[in-house]
Amino acid sequence: MMQLQTTGTAMPQQDLQTNLFSSFVSWIDRSKNTARAYIINLRQFAVWLRYSSITRPVREDILSYREYLCTEHDAIQFDSESLNGWKYRTDKAGNRIRVQCKPNTIAQYLRSVCQFFRWTASNGLYPDISANIHAPKVKHDIHRKDALTVEEVQTIEKSISAKASEKLAKAGTAKKDTAGRIQRTTEQGKRLYAMYLLAVNTGLRTIELARANIKDIEVKGNSAWLYVWGKGHTEPDAKKPLAPEVKEAIDDYLKSRTDKPTGDKPLFVATGNRSGGKRLATTTISTMLKKAMQEAGFNSERLTAHSLRHTAGTNVQELTGNIYLTQQYMRHSNPATTEIYLHVDTEKQESEIAERLYNFYHGAGVQPDSMNQLQKMIQRMNQNQLDQLTAIAVAMCQ
Repeated sequence: MMQLQTTGTAMPQQDLQTNLFSSFVSWIDRSKNTARAYIINLRQFAVWLRYSSITRPVREDILSYREYLCTEHDAIQFDSESLNGWKYRTDKAGNRIRVQCKPNTIAQYLRSVCQFFRWTASNGLYPDISANIHAPKVKHDIHRKDALTVEEVQTIEKSISAKASEKLAKAGTAKKDTAGRIQRTTEQGKRLYAMYLLAVNTGLRTIELARANIKDIEVKGNSAWLYVWGKGHTEPDAKKPLAPEVKEAIDDYLKSRTDKPTGDKPLFVATGNRSGGKRLATTTISTMLKKAMQEAGFNSERLTAHSLRHTAGTNVQELTGNIYLTQQYMRHSNPATTEIYLHVDTEKQESEIAERLYNFYHGAGVQPDSMNQLQKMIQRMNQNQLDQLTAIAVAMCQ
């Protein structure tokens, strides 16, 4: 095979072979889930190349792909039956679906593409045409998911119990298989309640709820713990304390199960006729928790199953005021990740400063000593914070 230059952006001498994508995925030493993500990301790029009729991509094509991802566009997907190898994604009515990728999604797509071409270049298979091409910056300080208040947490908890009671009453009036319906309904209600408490109290991710096994629960004396199989890990190795009420909810659910659960069985299983006893999928758990919030009256794009974890982290920081303890509780390897939970204190402080700044401008109820303190606080703020406070003060003046 003709050897290509391994660096630079010169025009390649031959077409990019599509089998290189699968070869790259086979080569990378990553977990099963990470490898699946690479497959999805690279398949999207391969489909775009076909969509754009590009067989010998160059650097400018990678830039065009980035632009394509950043702007609203028709959604496309792989289609083995099509002569072109792709087709438009459509809704049930046959209309083309338009999408616009979020910065985090764009970053993931481009990261996979860049890593792929670094690999092809290092093996003399294709030039690294993606060198020094960057994805849009992802602002990690923007809270993509909202946290729930204490009252909202309790409202959803009560709603789950109320909905479970309603469904149980309905199952009791069924004409057929009353006993079976009642049993399944009971198990489903207790399962959702236990998953909700685990998510909002221990901050478990949906994938961690899905991975948990019964044997991962450990009881020592009056304390109960759950060994968690965290993101990027290969086994349950993080120990999470369970509040007595959370442990009680889990026990109550396990007693209601009809699949004769043993230690090796999944902690949360399906109850359907065909899937009964099988481990719940991550997406299923996410959908269940999202629906629970919707049924309680909280229907927002910024409220998802992950919001429950965000709620746990936010309130741990509120209770302790200790960023280190919050980091430990949320199992963050990078303390910078935990800093997103500081926004509660920051927002309160900035709100107070904004009000005091307004009074300072108008001389309303501000003592000289308070003015000096306010001036010192303002001097310590950066330009972005000053701009925000000025905008708030202007809005209050109108």
